[in-house]
Amino acid sequence: MSLKVNYNKASSQEEAYNLGKAAVTPEYVAKFNVKADVATDDGNFSMLAKGKGFELKLKFEDSYCLVDLDLSFMLKPLKGKILETIEGKIKKTV
Repeated sequence: MSLKVNYNKASSQEEAYNLGKAAVTPEYVAKFNVKADVATDDGNFSMLAKGKGFELKLKFEDSYCLVDLDLSFMLKPLKGKILETIEGKIKKTV
């Protein structure tokens, strides 16, 4: 696990997952100039985004979201900044 983010708006795991799923659209991902395949798992309240050099997993729990980010060797120096951006987006969304 790279990060744990408490919910600010959502009051349940399902509500947070649905808010997150609505926010992570192909248009939103395209803003970062990366190509990523985003898969959702409604049964486990989780999301997976995979692209060249990275894999991002979001697991929505009862009161927080677990974020796991794996980066290629070339992207590792940017991990802190990327996690900061992801954390900010999650806090605003859920």
